[in-house]
Order: sequence, then structure tokens, then C-alpha cells
Amino acid sequence: MFYRLLLCLSLLCAFSFPVHAQTDIGRVQIDPSPYPSLAELVKRSDLIVIARVDSAHRAYPTGRTIPQGKIVNYTQNVQVKRAIKGSASRLLTVISTGVEPLPDASSPLNLQYPGPLAEGNYLLFLRKVSRSQLYSTAGLWQGVYPIYQGKTIALSNLGFSELNQLSQEEVVRKITAIAR
Repeated sequence: MFYRLLLCLSLLCAFSFPVHAQTDIGRVQIDPSPYPSLAELVKRSDLIVIARVDSAHRAYPTGRTIPQGKIVNYTQNVQVKRAIKGSASRLLTVISTGVEPLPDASSPLNLQYPGPLAEGNYLLFLRKVSRSQLYSTAGLWQGVYPIYQGKTIALSNLGFSELNQLSQEEVVRKITAIAR
């Protein structure tokens, strides 16, 4: 009788704990849709953060190819310094899609397949990847603003000029005003 009870309890415990499915990072497809305005980018972003991006990244084959190479998903760790919208843990994982071998910096492929970010400080607009703990940049490059010498840089023809050359406090005020 004791062994039956022990067996029943063991089985009950084994099935009562939730099972967390592992995300197949190679199969994740990032939404590349651009946003028509800064207001829409702010509204649709799940998180807006000032963060430090680590140069280390991991590559995950997607099984897809284009004539220039293999399409690969990359993950990078992002250390959140300040959350402007949403609540974020101190460490996030961001996913991006790129091509291997990496194309030249001037290649138009970089617009569609940006690959991993360079190490540095950024203002990032992030979208949660469904059924995972991952985030992607909203609107690909539209969600990426490097911070250089304390000021944001809106990437030419990719970012919103309203966010160019702003201090971190100016960015916070602008985004907070838009989010109201």
C-alpha cells in the first residue's frame, strides 16, 4: 500500500509542474514591418529601453538561404540601464536575423537582414517575440538608436529624425509625452 501511495504521489508531482517549451530560435521569424510614425513605434513597442548591447552573439541556422548566403538568427544579451516604457528585467535577450557570410556594410541586404548589433549603448524599441522570452527590435532598424557621446543617433533614412541628437533625459521626456 505504501509503495502505491508513493508511486501515485510521484506521478502526481511529475504532472503537476508546468512544462516550459524551449523556443526553437532557428525557426523564429521576426516581423520586419516598418512603422509610419514615431508615435506608432512608441505605441506598438512592448519595451523601450536605454541599454548596453554585448558584442558576443550566438548564431542559429534557420534552414533558409538566399543567393548571397545562409539566413541565420542571432541572439545577444542586452543589459537594461533604464526602462522608458514597460518593465524589463536587467538582462534581456534580443533576436535578430542576418546573413552568413556577413555582407559588406554598404550592402542593401543589411536593411532586410541587419544581423547582430555592434557592442555599445543604444535606445531600443523592442517587441516581445510570441511564446518566448526573446525580444526583437521594432521595425528592424527603426527601433535602433545608437548613443554616442551621450546623444542618440537616428540612422539616416531608417530612424525617426525626431530622436536624433537627444540626451537620455530628452529622449525620456519625448517618449513619455508621446505615450500619453
